[in-house]
Amino acid sequence: MATHYKWKPHKAMPTKRVFCSALELDSNLYVVGGCDAMGQPIDSLEVYISAKEQWKTLSNMPTKRAAPSVAAVGKKLVAIGGVSSNQQPLDVVEVYNVEEKKWSARESLKDKLLGLACVVRDDKVIVVGGMSIDTNPKDHMLSYDVATDRWQSLPPMPTARYACFAFLIRDKLYVLGGRQGKVPVTAFEVFDFAENKWRKLPDIPSKRVFALYTHSDTHIYSLGGLKETATEGFSDITEVFDLEKEAFDLEKETWHIGKPMPTKRGDFGVGYVGNKVIAAGGLGNQGRPLVETESYDQLTDTWASEGSLPTAHCSCAYTMFQGRLHIIGGLSIGGPTGAVESLIYKK
Repeated sequence: MATHYKWKPHKAMPTKRVFCSALELDSNLYVVGGCDAMGQPIDSLEVYISAKEQWKTLSNMPTKRAAPSVAAVGKKLVAIGGVSSNQQPLDVVEVYNVEEKKWSARESLKDKLLGLACVVRDDKVIVVGGMSIDTNPKDHMLSYDVATDRWQSLPPMPTARYACFAFLIRDKLYVLGGRQGKVPVTAFEVFDFAENKWRKLPDIPSKRVFALYTHSDTHIYSLGGLKETATEGFSDITEVFDLEKEAFDLEKETWHIGKPMPTKRGDFGVGYVGNKVIAAGGLGNQGRPLVETESYDQLTDTWASEGSLPTAHCSCAYTMFQGRLHIIGGLSIGGPTGAVESLIYKK
């Protein structure tokens, strides 16, 4: 059956920014923090009210920060760590209550950390990794209970890292990639909450920074990025791991090398829409933000062009919201942008 993808431009955010964080909360899209045109962290909080298709500026965060780790628990938005105004990691945890329309300071992280990955499980925020103020990567796995305002240490990851990706799939936490200093990490590990322990999975086949990862219910995808030797430029790699074989057939636990992406890129938006992986925007070997949008069909191992983003984006936020991939802000040709676009899928 033929499919069709189309980009829909939305009203621009009131604040142009890069390195912001975005999430869905209470059927609306929230955008938190980021950097301004001067590269300085900001305290902005804005919400896109989907029913009215309009933006609203909310109370500023108490702490200016770029790239905070964010999570939604009930009616609360949790902002954790990130990069401070002096370009150092933060241990600050702040919670925005949607009903009360105000921020509150919460118990701090055990370390000042940037580059955290997080998921939500059983109304608790699970964070992993991070880079501390001494630039060392961490193996932390921590749980934050929003209701009691308490942090708990969980079994540490086998591999210390920051800027990794974490996915909660069928009550297992999968952690991929990241960095140790400037060195890319290929470690791929899974934490089984039922067994309360970590297990190492086959390493990601190729070393890259600024690679992107996404998943379906049955597969994890590793895409693009800057090659370990930066002078070699950006990668077009497509790597696929079959979760159905994980823990069931150890000999077949392996990464499949798929057909390369048509566009070599890193630092792009990625999602899983209409049973296909979507790669949109990013930075290419031409040294400029991209508009190219491409889809990957894992069943046929084929890539297809899906047209162009209305705005070129890299260093953007991206998230799945109302079943669509949203690309938010970032760096465009003329500098930071407030542009917001969503990818519509129709059969």
